[in-house]
Amino acid sequence: MVCTRLYKGFQTVVPAEIRKELDLSLDDVLDWSTEDGKMIIEIKRQRPISDLSKFVIKGTGPTNAVELKKKAGRGEL
Repeated sequence: MVCTRLYKGFQTVVPAEIRKELDLSLDDVLDWSTEDGKMIIEIKRQRPISDLSKFVIKGTGPTNAVELKKKAGRGEL
């Protein structure tokens, strides 16, 4: 078990061994929730922009790449 503490502004640090084990990157988003008094942290990985190419359909008109990236980041695609 690894322990961290809360700092000013209720910030904390993800320990290095956890970051390495889960292969976390600066682009990853951590979703926090609770269940039965326990804290649950889930990783939402950011997809590279190249992954969005499969969502572009030829002949459907202009595609807004910024909106596609936002939706992918939110897990909507």
